[in-house]
Amino acid sequence: MAFSLSETREILRRLRVRPKRKLGQNFLLDPRVTERSVQWAQIAPLGVVIEVGSGCGTLTDDLVKAGARIFAVEKDPVFAQHVSEHFPVNILQADAVDYPVGNFDLTQPYKVVANLPYAIASVWLDKILELSRLPDVLVLLVQKEAADRWFSESGNKSFSAIGIYLQAMYRLEQKCNVSKRCFYPQPKVDSVLLHIQKRADGCLFPKEFKQFIRTIFTHRRQQIAHACNGSNAPFADDFLHFLEKQKLPKTVRAEAVPLELWIAFAKAYFSEHSGKTEFHHDTRS
Repeated sequence: MAFSLSETREILRRLRVRPKRKLGQNFLLDPRVTERSVQWAQIAPLGVVIEVGSGCGTLTDDLVKAGARIFAVEKDPVFAQHVSEHFPVNILQADAVDYPVGNFDLTQPYKVVANLPYAIASVWLDKILELSRLPDVLVLLVQKEAADRWFSESGNKSFSAIGIYLQAMYRLEQKCNVSKRCFYPQPKVDSVLLHIQKRADGCLFPKEFKQFIRTIFTHRRQQIAHACNGSNAPFADDFLHFLEKQKLPKTVRAEAVPLELWIAFAKAYFSEHSGKTEFHHDTRS
């Protein structure tokens, strides 16, 4: 259960710390959110759960009660020590961008349940999507802007490279809005709790194609032909020819290319050039 405002302030007073804005230290006060996070994760006894940014241990407490085997990563040394002293958790004091799953060795299936600091949310997610084993489920509390970019559809200005990577491999099961008033100190924007499930037919893009997409979206105001010509990718012309066959003109912008076409091209092109019928699918359970 989430700690109340008075309990949170008492923990901070006892630890002699003040919330650090640069680390995204906004502590959740609403027990309904932590309860829903655990419920959505459907944690089996001793099931592995990754927690990012444990803070005071608000979410950690509910994960422990659910019987999870927790691997946490916390950048702040004071909070890392606090959590290690009060909860049966394998916690690594480090930056989650460098250690996205903490000390966990990826030898078995796992889930991620975390209240992500906004400053690292998309960068951390990108690192997760590069791992040799992906989480089966992610239950993430993120600021609304990040959630909008991750699950925006093509044709919208918020459609993004990270959204393409994520949606190619995962689907959004459920979400609920979380008011900024549910945090201490109160952030400037509202948050969203996301329940994200791995697709059975998910597609992981090879690194070179991810870089290509990232380059194209860096020049998102350009027509797709101009953006491709500036990418230096060896398959840029093939991608343009592919879009033409799909009746998309070279004058469209990146945000107008549907997710399905990014996936279809990656499967067709890289399967042919790798000699495999399926390319970069994460099929482990």
